[in-house]
Amino acid sequence: MQTCLKTKNPNLMEPIRKYWYLCFFYILCSYALTRILVLGSSKIADATDSLFSGEGIILQEFIIPFIILMLLGGVAAFGKSYSKNTFSICMQTDMRNMLVNKLVKIRMRYFDDEGTGVLMNKLLSDMYQIEALFAECIPEFLVAVITIITVCAYIGMQSVRLLLVTLICYPLLLWIAAKLTRMVGKVAVVRRQLYDDLEKSAYDIIQGIIVGKTFNLYELQKKRIFDISDEIVRNESRRTKVQAINFVMGDLVRWIPKLICYLFCLFEVGQGRMSIGAIFAYVMLLDQIARAMGSIPGQIMSIREYGISIGRLQEILDQEEEVFGNGDFAPDGEIVMELEQVNFGYSEEKQVLSDISLSVRRGSHVAFIGNSGGGKSTVMKILCGFYYPKQGNYRIYGHDFREWDIDALRKYIGLVSQNVFLFPGTIVQNVAFGKPGASREEVMEACKKANIHDFIMQLPQGYDTEVGERGARLSGGQKQRLSIARAFLKDAPILLLDEPTSAVDVETEQEIQVVLREISRNRTVITIAHRLNTIADADETYVFENGEIVRREARKNGV
Repeated sequence: MQTCLKTKNPNLMEPIRKYWYLCFFYILCSYALTRILVLGSSKIADATDSLFSGEGIILQEFIIPFIILMLLGGVAAFGKSYSKNTFSICMQTDMRNMLVNKLVKIRMRYFDDEGTGVLMNKLLSDMYQIEALFAECIPEFLVAVITIITVCAYIGMQSVRLLLVTLICYPLLLWIAAKLTRMVGKVAVVRRQLYDDLEKSAYDIIQGIIVGKTFNLYELQKKRIFDISDEIVRNESRRTKVQAINFVMGDLVRWIPKLICYLFCLFEVGQGRMSIGAIFAYVMLLDQIARAMGSIPGQIMSIREYGISIGRLQEILDQEEEVFGNGDFAPDGEIVMELEQVNFGYSEEKQVLSDISLSVRRGSHVAFIGNSGGGKSTVMKILCGFYYPKQGNYRIYGHDFREWDIDALRKYIGLVSQNVFLFPGTIVQNVAFGKPGASREEVMEACKKANIHDFIMQLPQGYDTEVGERGARLSGGQKQRLSIARAFLKDAPILLLDEPTSAVDVETEQEIQVVLREISRNRTVITIAHRLNTIADADETYVFENGEIVRREARKNGV
């Protein structure tokens, strides 16, 4: 047996290594802007001292350097903005691509356990949070740090005493702010979980709108939403209080040190250790430090809160993938599919299938019947490769299913299910999914075989008619025939029919049965059915009960 191909789970932070040069260029431009500000302040200090000492200044010598600094500042500002936006867009694009590539490979168990509402909330809301993280929070934090380091270096070169007084007030205030951000982080985790619940509840209400209206579930549904909303309000109240304290801390960080530094500057001037020009420049630069220092608590809080979304999306990337080999084998051999002593359970506590053994011969029609919960649909999911046996063997065309390349395997399998899913779009687009790149003529030929071409041609837009969300503009029988047309177009040698007529009326069922007999010709067919007329042509019938095959009946050739 070939070794199954296992890939390392991607890390959501990998794009940072890929686009590090944009981040570096952003830091460089940010430093250049701050350095230009420092140089400009130094020039103003020199000019001020010259004026107060009674020396004249040559306006040309003063203005020209300022114009040069302004031009350089404009270039640096453009580079800073361009690199920041490009970095953010590239990061978001790569992250979305990573998530989409991962989603199509994740095992079906994750989708069953997570729920559509929660998953959509992660892909939309959490991606929005990450957009804010890389477009605003992290860039602003980097600018603040660069500003503080650059300006402090200049102040230190002028006066170490002044630098110490400038910085002495900040550590305690920033330590308190860090404590607050940890509180925000805890509240943010609860916040995201509550919005998951809200999204899931809203999705369930929309998807179950017919049931809700039919059984008058308005009060129950409203109470469910209102309870979650009330909890969100309580959590947001806690979050708002912490944020308010954090904003107060930001103001304290800005104003208390500035007041102390101004008083110290007056003392230094009185002692003759600072000139008027130096204090003038220092006041301008101190405002930059105060603004940067004051913004850091809020930025750290936002980074911590938005960073939770990274963890939530990383959970998707950490999910197990469908593990298959790289084989693309020819569809040869008499035995097409074979299960040997297969055991399976959706959880460790409950066994769904016990010691299932069966084989499907080329060109035969095999039927699975039995009461609901007997295990028929679970066997079908295993045959499609959606779930793996916990014990036992599953072979397709004589090769263990784990040896197959998953795309190569599924091109040999066509599925017609009772739960027909149509994508928003036109009829021709939905049928063409059976064979990507199929021509319009091929789609029309498949629809003729599915006995729905005449109906389509009567529609105002014909094959370009929009089907609506999940095919809402079509009847159950029409949607089912489109799914059969899709299977005709795929032309796979193995056809799986999962109760394809259970959701239609008797007249429509008879029409679909005719089409199913046509599509089953010269194919290996496996059918799940409750109605016996659906399996009238079956060569073999397996009767399921409580996860076991209790009886096998041969109806042809005395097998």
